[in-house]
Amino acid sequence: MPTRFLTGQRLTADLLNANVYDFFPVSYSKAAPTSRASTVTYADDPELQGIPLSVGTWEIEMTGFWTQASTAPRIKTQWGFTGTWVSTFRACIGAGSAQLGGPETVSDATFRGYVTDTQDAIYSQSTSAAYGVFRELARNVTVTTAGNLSLKWAQSVSTAANVTLQATSGFTVRKIS
Repeated sequence: MPTRFLTGQRLTADLLNANVYDFFPVSYSKAAPTSRASTVTYADDPELQGIPLSVGTWEIEMTGFWTQASTAPRIKTQWGFTGTWVSTFRACIGAGSAQLGGPETVSDATFRGYVTDTQDAIYSQSTSAAYGVFRELARNVTVTTAGNLSLKWAQSVSTAANVTLQATSGFTVRKIS
């Protein structure tokens, strides 16, 4: 919701920055791929962390591109937040956890709602060189204490075969009130 100003009110750069620019979408994306192997323990992505969310209501979208070195490991995701928010559902769309073909031959898909920070979204594909893609979206995320958003991810099944979250994966966040 845009801020309203009163007639005769002095508009300063600080006032504009604090009240208007919060409502423009801001994107954060990976510049380099990150690989993980032999772990099912969640960890923040090194480039998709420290994303500031102030008190208010937010719309958050995460788009991920990944590859995996075998059909075994899969990728699982959750969102992390260092402040306090009213945990909500995120709509998770992508290749399903039983998908064994490449992205071009989807035989199993995920179209589910998962709690933002406590439920696993699991995506799988073959060892195709093509990137798999997933999209996670949450609207009306209410932040009550400011903090930092992150993407937490790991293998779903521990194996020495790499799962790699690719460059250009990222978040777009927009304050809506």
